[in-house]
Amino acid sequence: MKINIFTNLTFRALIYLALNDNRTVKTSDIAEAYNISYNHLKKVMYALSENGYVISAKGRSGGFRLSRPKEAINVGEVFRTTIEDVAIAECFASPTDTCVISPDCRFRHILQDAASKFIGELDNYSLADLVRGREGALSHHLNIEILSV
Repeated sequence: MKINIFTNLTFRALIYLALNDNRTVKTSDIAEAYNISYNHLKKVMYALSENGYVISAKGRSGGFRLSRPKEAINVGEVFRTTIEDVAIAECFASPTDTCVISPDCRFRHILQDAASKFIGELDNYSLADLVRGREGALSHHLNIEILSV
């Protein structure tokens, strides 16, 4: 199974924001840190805002920050919100399914069960789990200045 670019960029953006401890960051900063398309990331940030994961601030010092603690952002929930299609095989895509054995194929049900378990496993993790214990290394790679507490 391979996640789509949108979902991948969503998690990259959330990790960046999680490392910035309530600082407002610009989309361009995230795009530059990961060397990714600003235009693609703009769409991701809009979706994150629309789905209540981030708060956007307009204006000269505007940008984004997490809308709630990173411990309260569930990886599985974000994944379900952003993934477009989890069609592992042709038979999952009903309108375009041309497989003649689809109506009686057991493999289809096994794949559906496996995909459900995969996505369900993500529910066991929060955004905090993605960065916990790795803050220094991740911040180094992304050129984020760590704030002293």
